[in-house]
Amino acid sequence: DEGSWAMNEFGGAQAGDGRLTKRLIKLADRLAEAPSASIPGACNSRAETQAAYRLFDQARADKRGLSWEAVLAPHMARTEARMA
Repeated sequence: DEGSWAMNEFGGAQAGDGRLTKRLIKLADRLAEAPSASIPGACNSRAETQAAYRLFDQARADKRGLSWEAVLAPHMARTEARMA
């Protein structure tokens, strides 16, 4: 969803692969819809849950396909802009 909170906050993430960015946005949307849920509880299917854990696996220091700095940079920039 182009107008979703997650798309606005994380759409600019430099994940190195467009599929990772899409997965990040989908997961952020799911967690925003159910903030107190576990990851399996927030995801709509087993496949979505597995995709979420694969996303986290990409951020491992030994893989570094995705850095948490890259994930948070657009969110932090939007937060700073709202505070200005």
